[in-house]
Amino acid sequence: MAKKSQKVRTPRIKKQPAVKIYTSTDGQAAASKFGQMIGDAFADVVYQYIQQYLSLKYPDYVLLEPELGKTLVRLAMPGGTSRQLDNVISQVNSIDPVALFESKWLKDGRHHNDKGAWILQLKEISRHYPTVRGAVANLSGYWTEGVRMMFESKGRVNMVLVATDNEVYSTLQSAIDAHVIRNQLDTLKLDDMQAIRNKLPRAWDLANCLVALKASGTLVEIAKSWLNFERAKDSEDKSILGKHLIEEAIDKLLHPLPEIPQIVSFEISLQVDSGNVIYQRFEDLEEAFDFMEKYTGQPQAILEIITPRPKESSTMLSESSSAIQEIIDDENNSKTDKQGN
Repeated sequence: MAKKSQKVRTPRIKKQPAVKIYTSTDGQAAASKFGQMIGDAFADVVYQYIQQYLSLKYPDYVLLEPELGKTLVRLAMPGGTSRQLDNVISQVNSIDPVALFESKWLKDGRHHNDKGAWILQLKEISRHYPTVRGAVANLSGYWTEGVRMMFESKGRVNMVLVATDNEVYSTLQSAIDAHVIRNQLDTLKLDDMQAIRNKLPRAWDLANCLVALKASGTLVEIAKSWLNFERAKDSEDKSILGKHLIEEAIDKLLHPLPEIPQIVSFEISLQVDSGNVIYQRFEDLEEAFDFMEKYTGQPQAILEIITPRPKESSTMLSESSSAIQEIIDDENNSKTDKQGN
């Protein structure tokens, strides 16, 4: 009896998702895609650079794979939500986090608060993870010095500006020129920073260009150049590049722990049953003890600090300040008159 021939199942070939072609009707979506691709490319090259630097100089440490980092550290955000951090450095023989890194691209100042909100929350991590020595934010784009200083001061995060928006766009210009010629499009220049920060010109063409650059592997090569812009000069007049600042930030965080650690400051936060929080930072231990003794043993002192002051008190304070200023002005005028005579 002849055997029945077995059917051979042909494996299905998964269809690749069609590449999105952006048009003039996709203005906002295209602008978001353009910014997202720059941000992703920047984050990728920074991640690879940190990984490479650790393997050469700090072989006892490892930059965790993003998926593992996300499960290790979570950052509480306002509104009861949480955010996973994927750039986490730990020791090879440990699962405890030691340092945190984030990379952020910013197109314009309107998104400072959105992009920077997590920075102000990073200091909260140390309360849950005492092994964390600090955090670094690697930045590219329109991060002004004032904003960087504010976030660094309030969030106590090392803010490293690697490349400005003007520098990033300058590296893309030749590829954009080639794209518009190849597709017979009108000239598209990224040289008017004020206009670009307000609105991207022909965002759909820019998004299509970056999609093509990523597919060809060109975008990642361009992104590597973003680490090589000069940020300062050293004492010997040698260039300090963005990547050197990343290295410096890593060196500070992974410096060997002191044999005899010293407490340098105290932060005390008192939660009142009314919902109020009394917070203060000290560098003197006796002052910290006095603070604790005052508010834990004197309910009236708590009421005084958490009770809103009446307008009269504010007015009196304002009038008192004005009076003091008048006295100072009179003294200064008097000194000027004497010098004149």
